[in-house]
Amino acid sequence: MKTFFRIFDNNLYGIQRDTIGFSVKNPMYIPDEYLDAQKFMVMRTCHGIGDWVLLSGMPRLLKEKYPNCKVYIPSSIMLKKIYGDMLNNWGYGTFDSSKIAEIVFESNPYVDDFVDEIDGEIFHDHYKIFDESNDKVPLLKQMLMFWQFKDNEMLDTTPDFYPNEEEKEWIKRFTQRWELDKYCYISVSSTFGNTSDSDVLVEQIKRKNSEDMKWLYYGEVPLYKSPLNFLDAIEIKELGLSIRKQQYLKVNAKYNFGNETGMNLWTPKYSQTYVLGNKYYGPLHGGNKEGTLRKRPFKSGNFVNEVNYL
Repeated sequence: MKTFFRIFDNNLYGIQRDTIGFSVKNPMYIPDEYLDAQKFMVMRTCHGIGDWVLLSGMPRLLKEKYPNCKVYIPSSIMLKKIYGDMLNNWGYGTFDSSKIAEIVFESNPYVDDFVDEIDGEIFHDHYKIFDESNDKVPLLKQMLMFWQFKDNEMLDTTPDFYPNEEEKEWIKRFTQRWELDKYCYISVSSTFGNTSDSDVLVEQIKRKNSEDMKWLYYGEVPLYKSPLNFLDAIEIKELGLSIRKQQYLKVNAKYNFGNETGMNLWTPKYSQTYVLGNKYYGPLHGGNKEGTLRKRPFKSGNFVNEVNYL
């Protein structure tokens, strides 16, 4: 059994169900009355970077279908009130997961406001329509099917990134300082090499390496200790950049390479992206399954169109 959450009047309730969401064979849909009110909240029940990135295109699609609607994002205050200590399941001691939604949706022109509370029902990522025979349907599309969207109203569900003016000025200075005319960005997490064969990604990187290509590297281990030590790269982690500045560099790269992380799924709209999928369960999400084969790696909805999966 799984816990299906309901959020009503800023309070969280859970019930046990066999599945999360509704099957295409027996779908349910968002109430017409909610759509008619056109006061929409974008909400997740998981709070890692990638969890929110997968929904970053939702305000755009809502505004395209409902030009006069209001789109709201939960503030850190609201998420702490609703989820409390549950938020400690994300962040892994490196970031405050209650702030991720604000980071992902900052400067998004389709967002009307970040709010501390909202009355009534919130239809979050558990309200989705899934196809048991096809896991390669992005979570956002599954959610928007519940929201009564037609296929031609959700053609582009790839994640969105919108820089603010300060970030635009910063990247000009950064790229000039490091003479970054054409560059690739590599971002690998602590699970790199543990949940899949790292050689597959390394070989893809070698194919793109050339004399005029510059490289940026972000990794949990120094470059010289990694399988990528053949590269002459700028090590980004040492520079202490914010999540958004790192991501702005990524979306401006000619190519992005990395294992499956939220930030690597945030780039395919802007940069050719190669992602090494998690073939095996890792230590963070695997639990007693750690090291075993992931038979359905996209079952949770983490598939992103335009990503080149390796």
